[in-house]
Amino acid sequence: MNWKLPLLAALALAISACAPVNTKAQAAEFPAKRCINLANALNAPHEGEWGYVIRKTDLQRIALAGFDSVRVLIAWHSHAQTHAPYTIDPVFFSRIDEVIHQAREFGLTIIIDMHSYGELYSDPATHGPRALAMWDQIARHYADAPADVIFELLNEPRENLQATQWQALADQLLAQVRLSNPYRWVIIGGDNWNSIDGLARYQAPDDPRLALTFHYYSPYKFTHQGATWFEGAPPAGRPWGSKKEKQKLARNFDRVAAMARASGHPVWLGEFGATKATNMQDRALWTRTVRRAAEARGIGWCSFDFAAEFGVYSPKRENWVWPIRRALFDQSALALRADPD
Repeated sequence: MNWKLPLLAALALAISACAPVNTKAQAAEFPAKRCINLANALNAPHEGEWGYVIRKTDLQRIALAGFDSVRVLIAWHSHAQTHAPYTIDPVFFSRIDEVIHQAREFGLTIIIDMHSYGELYSDPATHGPRALAMWDQIARHYADAPADVIFELLNEPRENLQATQWQALADQLLAQVRLSNPYRWVIIGGDNWNSIDGLARYQAPDDPRLALTFHYYSPYKFTHQGATWFEGAPPAGRPWGSKKEKQKLARNFDRVAAMARASGHPVWLGEFGATKATNMQDRALWTRTVRRAAEARGIGWCSFDFAAEFGVYSPKRENWVWPIRRALFDQSALALRADPD
């Protein structure tokens, strides 16, 4: 695999070529600080089936906006054999390669995950070996890729893949990846949809390139109001922003920060967002409050998402949803309701 470096990175590599090389992993900060999720594209059964295709111009736009990384949701299981050795379609691999190269062209760190694998959640005994085989192939395929390609082993384990079942599989997946990628950053979260409670249950191994992740959509009746992709979504119209709600949010992030200190691993907010059905003023205020809570505790974040149900960008208008983009980057209260406390 020919991994072409962006010009500045190539120059830096050339300058450092004369320096002594240390092959062991060195202590480093987790590189993804300001990230956005690319949802409903490569995690669909076929890219475009759910209304979005990742474009090179989108990656450029994301980089210019100030994001330093993208999390690419990928349904590997939809493109792999259902019987051993569970070979992943090389054409699909080529498409992932293309997205990685395009992201890196604009200086973006890229996180590739295993997403939407419903059969694994419901029947881990049967599908666990397939997940291991797929990660073996992914890890070997990207063994020589630059360090700004990061692996996330599984999105939101749940249903029958919880507690000891998830702990055992997570340990096996990490061990499989480490055979070919001993020093690459790997992300693992807890069970129960990567919740904070799930993260508290996960026993992280002593691995200097392991980042722990959690997802934050609290309160659910606010963030998921009016959702269209499942039945029984909370009705639209719920506000957010009371002093009590902000205090609860702060306590949640204090808890996560304590987990990070206790584990010795960086903790990363892999998803947070509110639907487009949410009142824009409250949605922007919630987004800004979550983002600032994470940053205040040294936690990198990844907004959910770029152009789907929680979109920060409108493909129809070919423009940013500006109150939400400002909420992700602007430290001031411009276009946002003043804090009531």
